[in-house]
This record gives sequence, C-alpha cells and structure tokens, in this order.
Amino acid sequence: MAVFLQRNGALVSLLAEAPADPADGERYVEALGRLSLEQEPFVLLVDIGIEIALSDAQRKAQNLWYKAQREQLEKACRACALVRSAADDNMQRVWQSLFGFPVLVARSRAEADAFLSGYAPKDYAK
Repeated sequence: MAVFLQRNGALVSLLAEAPADPADGERYVEALGRLSLEQEPFVLLVDIGIEIALSDAQRKAQNLWYKAQREQLEKACRACALVRSAADDNMQRVWQSLFGFPVLVARSRAEADAFLSGYAPKDYAK
C-alpha cells in the first residue's frame, strides 16, 4: 500500500510512498475521508512522494471533500506542511490561500517537521 493516513500523537500524516499502485487514487480519497474524522487538535504532514493517478471521479471527490470539509479541517488542524521536491514561492502562496491555518510547502521532511513542531499540541511526535 503506497498511500496511507496515520496519526502519531498530535501528528497526522498523509503519506504516499513508492512503489505506486493502481489503487492509490482510491486509497487517497479514502484517506481524505478519514482525515475528516479527526476531532482532536493536530498538525498535518502531507508527503506524497509519488504521482497519484486520480480518475475524473476521484478528482471530483477530492474537490467535493475540500468544499465540504474545509471548515471542519480548519477547526482541528493547527498547521500543515507539504513536502514537495519542486516547492517554490508560488506553490507556497497557492497552498496558503486554500486554508486559514499556517501552511508551509517545504522541500524536505526535516524542514516540514521543524515547522510543524512550532504549532503542534504538546504531544507532537515526529
């Protein structure tokens, strides 16, 4: 399984690791649904290191999830760090505009972890 959501203390991670799998799109949409169930305060790490091939229906589900769950996500999520190898200022502006909590688009997991530790509830675990 390449795509998964896990919680470790106050850290919720949405991860996608090689090798890619044909079921990754479905797993990604399911992970978003599980993320919506998080009620306790958390910080979110999104590290998707593979290309996830989403079908049109999965893209639609992702967009509908965002519209339906944004308010709930903003209640529980203290900050989000996205790890992207091509992180740049434009990507940072776009992602920050999507949410009301602090967002960092970083090139490394270490940079993301350092950012999240500054916003995390006391039981943050890397």
